[in-house]
Amino acid sequence: MQWGQIKTLFILSFLLLDIYLLVLVVQKQDDIGTLDSSAIEEEQRFLEVENISIPEDLPNTVPNESLMAIEPKTFNKEEIEEITSRENQEIIVVGDRYINSLLEEPFAIPENATSDDIAQLLTSAVYLGNEYTFEYWDMERNILVFFQKKNERPIYYNQNGMLLVYLNDANEVVGYTQTVLGDLEVINEEEVLEKPLSAIKELYNNNLLYTNDTVTEVKLGYHNFFPLESGRQVLVPTWKITINDDRTRLVDGFERKVIPENHDFLDNALNTIVDNTILIRDNEEFKQNMLDLLSSKLEQSE
Repeated sequence: MQWGQIKTLFILSFLLLDIYLLVLVVQKQDDIGTLDSSAIEEEQRFLEVENISIPEDLPNTVPNESLMAIEPKTFNKEEIEEITSRENQEIIVVGDRYINSLLEEPFAIPENATSDDIAQLLTSAVYLGNEYTFEYWDMERNILVFFQKKNERPIYYNQNGMLLVYLNDANEVVGYTQTVLGDLEVINEEEVLEKPLSAIKELYNNNLLYTNDTVTEVKLGYHNFFPLESGRQVLVPTWKITINDDRTRLVDGFERKVIPENHDFLDNALNTIVDNTILIRDNEEFKQNMLDLLSSKLEQSE
């Protein structure tokens, strides 16, 4: 057999092998797609059986995500000057990290104010206000709680990225405490993110979602995964699921585990702020006024 014929046979053989491998890949992708569709259909069936409603725009596909690292921001001299120059406020930055403010003239939160109204009122009054999102109003202590955002996503229940706004009995803003986080850093390769419907099903499996409930909102944010010895924190993508507009739960976006509720978040944060406020040395009047305000909030939770 001539060399030219042998070469032609080799080329045809490799071509057939390539076609065969391509067919296998296509079949595998079809199988994966079928499995995904079956899983989605199964999860949707439980919703129908239990008469649980979900948002119509809930996505069936989501992009892969990564773990993130972040650390508290320490302010330099120029930033502290910018922070403390805000009008109608007496501001002291403690330890180059904690912003404490008392307003010279309190302003009211309008009756029946929406979440957007509250956010607009406050974000213009604080440092980097557009990086914070209004989370909830703690009626017991009369405190507005904001969480810092990164990549337009809230970082839930992180004392290093929060804004606590203190109200008096007339629902007027009288002061606030603010902490700021630095920049996010990707620390691992992208992983598969659990779909929001899977996170909803996990709540049902854990008896946290009931027959006839309505899932009113599903948002993606971040939550503390674990701290590093350097002081940095590792954040995991997290689904926040709101049920019947009156309760929320968090689900780890990678491991699909329900994150325990942090009932002590506000009390722990207030006690930490008290400890830092005690360190103020150059303004005793401000220090005492802030401590009195914080003590009144802590007493309201007892």
